[in-house]
Amino acid sequence: MKKISSEKTIRVLIADDHILFREGLRRILELEEDIKIVAEGKDGAETLELVNKLKPDVILMDINLPGPNGIRITRQIKKRCRKVYVIMLSMYEDTAHIMESFQAGASGYVIKTRPSSELLQTIRSVFREGVSIPPLIEHKLLKGIREPDFLSGTQHVNLTKREIKVLKFVASGSTNKEIAKKLFLSEKTVKNHLNHIYRKLGVKNRAQAVMEALRRDYIGRQ
Repeated sequence: MKKISSEKTIRVLIADDHILFREGLRRILELEEDIKIVAEGKDGAETLELVNKLKPDVILMDINLPGPNGIRITRQIKKRCRKVYVIMLSMYEDTAHIMESFQAGASGYVIKTRPSSELLQTIRSVFREGVSIPPLIEHKLLKGIREPDFLSGTQHVNLTKREIKVLKFVASGSTNKEIAKKLFLSEKTVKNHLNHIYRKLGVKNRAQAVMEALRRDYIGRQ
C-alpha cells in the first residue's frame, strides 16, 4: 500500500463491461489510501447515470464500452460535468483512437497492457492537474496533430520561452508548486503565466492547453 499526501480522497468510477477486469482494477485501487471506488458501470447508459448521480472525480473509461462507447459517453460527460475527469482505458495504441479520445475531452489515456503503476500515476496527475500525457501517448498525439488536415487554419500565436517551459512541465503532470520550484518562481507567477497561455491559445484549462501546444509544435521539441 502506498500512502500519498492529498488534500482529499480521489473518488473513482470504473466503467467497463468485463467483470474480471473491473475486479482486477478494484483490487489494485483498493490498496491505495488516497483512492476510493465509488461505483462501477457496465455500459454507457449506466455509466452516464452514475456520473450524473455521484459526480466522481475521475472515471476510468473503457473505450469500447457497450451501448454508447467510451468516446461518445466522454463527450456527453464533459458537456454536463466539466470538472469530472476521464481517463480512457484501451487496448488500442494507434494515433486515431488516442486523438479521438482527447478531442472528446479525455484527460488521460492508458493502454491496458501497461503496468498498474502507470495507471496510478495517471489518476493522480489528472486529479491534481487535469491532464496526464506520458511520452508514448505524447508521441502518438504529435503524429496525429501534425497531419496537414489537423493543422489547416492554424493561426500563429507568440508564446514566450518561459510560457513554453511552463507548458512542458504541465504536460509532464507537474503541479503549479512543482513548476514554481523548478523555475524559481512563485506559484502566483506560474498561475499568471498559465492565464496568459490560456488567453493566447484560446483555451480554458490545462488539458486543452497541452493539446493546443502539441498541435502548434510548442512542447514536442527537444
